[in-house]
Order: sequence, then C-alpha cells, then structure tokens
Amino acid sequence: MARPPVARARALMLVAPLLASGCHRSRHTHSDSFAPPPVPAGFVERSGAGWRLALPATWTDVTRKNSPAWVAADPHAADDYHANVNVVGESFAGESYEYARANLATLRQEPRAGVETQREDVVDGDPTLLIEAHWTPAPPSSVAYRTMQAAVSARGRGHVVTCSVAASAFERYRSTCESIVRSFAVER
Repeated sequence: MARPPVARARALMLVAPLLASGCHRSRHTHSDSFAPPPVPAGFVERSGAGWRLALPATWTDVTRKNSPAWVAADPHAADDYHANVNVVGESFAGESYEYARANLATLRQEPRAGVETQREDVVDGDPTLLIEAHWTPAPPSSVAYRTMQAAVSARGRGHVVTCSVAASAFERYRSTCESIVRSFAVER
C-alpha cells in the first residue's frame, strides 16, 4: 500500500535535512591550486609549530620563555614602538573563514580595539578575512598602534598572524605587514 501524499511529504521533511547536512559544501573551501607569493627581497622564512611565514631579515625573535605566542620585532622603533609580528594558535575544527569571523567577533568585543577595515582575501589558499584595527595604548605605554591580521585553520588547529605597528607609522609599514600576513601558511 502506497503512503498517502501527506505522510510521504512529512517523511521527506524529516529526512531531507539529514541528507542535506551530509551534502553541505562551503563556499569558503581551500584552493589546492593556490600558489604562495614569492618571498620578498630582504625577507627570510621563519616557522613554528605547524606554521611558517616570511618577515624582514632584520627582525629578531623576541618570544618570551613559556609564551603561547611566537613574536618577532623590528629592532628599530617608530614612535617608541617596535613593529612586530606574532602568531598564536588554538584548537579549532572549522574552516579558516569561520575562524576569521569568530576572531573578528572577539576583536569587536575588545574595548581598546576599533576595527577599521575588514575584507575578504585568500591566505595560504583559504578564503579568510584581513582585519585592520586601531588600538588605544595600554598603560604604561602611551603609543596607539594598528594591527593587520588574518586567521587560517587546518587540521583542527586555528592560527592568527598579526602585524602590529605604531599608528603614526602604519602606512609606512603597510606593505611590510601585507607581505608578512600574505606569506603565512599552515601545515595541511
């Protein structure tokens, strides 16, 4: 005996979401054909646990012992602030774009930070967001600074790379920060 149309429709309504969830395909997937940018002249590659990037050869590793972040800084200060890059990682099972959106939401909750721009971009073959923010000084410092960052996630781990520069010098360092952030890559 055939099911009545209403019963068939009700059964389909219950099963369809389960079938569709298995077929979900994100529009923010990793591109296997992505070619990393060439290392700019005067830059060197550095790597850490599950990641790598390129930074100016003159910048030095200033990571503190037992710090959860890797940090390198320009030895020359601009407006009493040493431009720097840091990388932090944490467990994250989603895609890079989701991780970037989650980081953007957290950044918007930070009282000292003001998001200035956010734009979709591709880093290490993953769609993500490039986020620029302006930060008010944290005492005892009196220097406001700007950051450019991107988030990338792979193999159950999320990483954020952030380039920080004194706000007054950011435009002079913009291309340096973009080169650092765009060179960022994680283990696949």
